[in-house]
Parts: sequence; structure tokens; C-alpha cells
Amino acid sequence: MKDIANSFGVAACGLVTSVLTALAVVVMSRMTGFDFFTFSIWVVVPVGALLTGFAAASGYYFGSLYFHKRAGLSLLAQMIVIAGLTQLLIYYMGYSTLVLNDGRRVSDFIPFGQYLDISLTSAHYSIGRAMTDTGEVGSFGYWLAAFQFVGFLVGGLSVYGFLATKPVCEKCNLYLRPLSKREKTFSDGDSASPYYDALFEHPVDGPEFAALIRSEEKAKAEKGVVLVKTVLHGCPKCKSQLIEEKVQVHNGSEWKDADKLNRRVTIPDGVDLLSIFRP
Repeated sequence: MKDIANSFGVAACGLVTSVLTALAVVVMSRMTGFDFFTFSIWVVVPVGALLTGFAAASGYYFGSLYFHKRAGLSLLAQMIVIAGLTQLLIYYMGYSTLVLNDGRRVSDFIPFGQYLDISLTSAHYSIGRAMTDTGEVGSFGYWLAAFQFVGFLVGGLSVYGFLATKPVCEKCNLYLRPLSKREKTFSDGDSASPYYDALFEHPVDGPEFAALIRSEEKAKAEKGVVLVKTVLHGCPKCKSQLIEEKVQVHNGSEWKDADKLNRRVTIPDGVDLLSIFRP
């Protein structure tokens, strides 16, 4: 029963953010004349739809964490269905709120299906910095709507991907909560190795491990510098802990993930490392 209630709770969160996102898109379009949802790069890259899908699915992310509902096939199917319905809702809200200059509501004399056909096939897009008008896209508008749906779906599924990679307590089937974190920056890979390679060679409840965790390493962010983020996670129920380490390397302009060096280490039951991580 609790699992069903949690599923409904997550669904409600996703539905709320989907409706609010659709409303925001339509309101922005009415106030500014700019349809963010259809914004694309070179017509076929649906940037606006992708970001809209991400925003609409954000409720699933926070709902899943709050209700501790792990990402699974049921959530994935739910997100796909809601994505389609949200895109349809954006079209319908645009239809129901469209008023002509003479004060007549379009919905009073044109059915939704006809409005949608006209809207998709008579749309104009601009290409390049010169903002060259494509003219009416005609039947290609349906393909563009399909591209926008894919973009919306990809944006939503990226949220699912974030959920799927969150650390979980396998015993309690609950998402782990971040308890504390440490960050160290090393001038290069050679200076990072003594810390990274040696850390888990020591018992996690021993003084050598504590000394490494508490050590301060700071280097200016420049090319070749290595950043090691060490996060202590804990289960809200059984209090078991897990350490997650992520490694990034600066390429001269930004940090790049070194995914192969990322690791998660489960801490033995009964061991509490919170005092070691906190200053």
C-alpha cells in the first residue's frame, strides 16, 4: 500500500510541474510573442523543447527523492506518456487562449484539430544569424512537431538518468542522503595519485584514512589540475554509509569528468565517518 501511495505521490509531482511548465510556455508566448517551446537551432534541433521537457520532468526528480521511489520501468513509461500529454497540453492551451484582434476566441469557431493543423503547417522559422525566414513549413510542420516531441522526451529522460545514477541503500531500497563532502585540488595527476591510490588501502575507521580525508589540498584552477570530490552518503533508515568519489580534470577553460576514476565504496555496518568528514 505504501509503495502505491509513493507512486501516486511521484506521479502527482511530475504532473504538477508538467502543467506549470506548459502554462509558463503559453504565458510567455502570449506576453512576448516568442514561442520558447518551438525554439530550434537550424530548425530541426529542438532546444526549446529539450529544456521544456527537463523543466516538466523536474517534479519526478524531486518527488522520487522525497518519496524514495527508485527509477524503474514504471516511472520511465509514466514519463513518456506525460511527455506526450504535456506537448498536447501546450498546443491546447495555446488554442484555448488565442483571441483575435476583433475580440473573438479562436476556440469559438475552429475545432482544435483544425487549429493544430493550421498552426503546424503555417508556422515560420528563422535560420542563421541573418534570421532568414523559411516561409510556411507546410506538411513538414508535422515532422518538426515530432522532432520537438523527441527533444521534450530527451529533456525528461535526462532527469530519469540522474535518478538512475543516484546512490541507493540496497537493504532499505531508499535513496542515500549526502551527509558531508570534501574537495581537494591537486596541481596534476602525479600529485593526486598518493591520495587517490592510498585512500582505501587503509581501514576506513583508522587514523591513516582520517588523515587523508582531512588533509587540505588546494591548487589554482588551470590546465592539468585534478579535482577530487569525496561525498559521504547515509541511509535515512538503517544509517549505513557510502563514500562516492568523483574526479575532474581542468582542460584550461573548464572541468571535465574523468568517469573511469569515479568510484563508490560501501562502508562496513556500524562504522560512522561523519565526524571524520566534518571540519
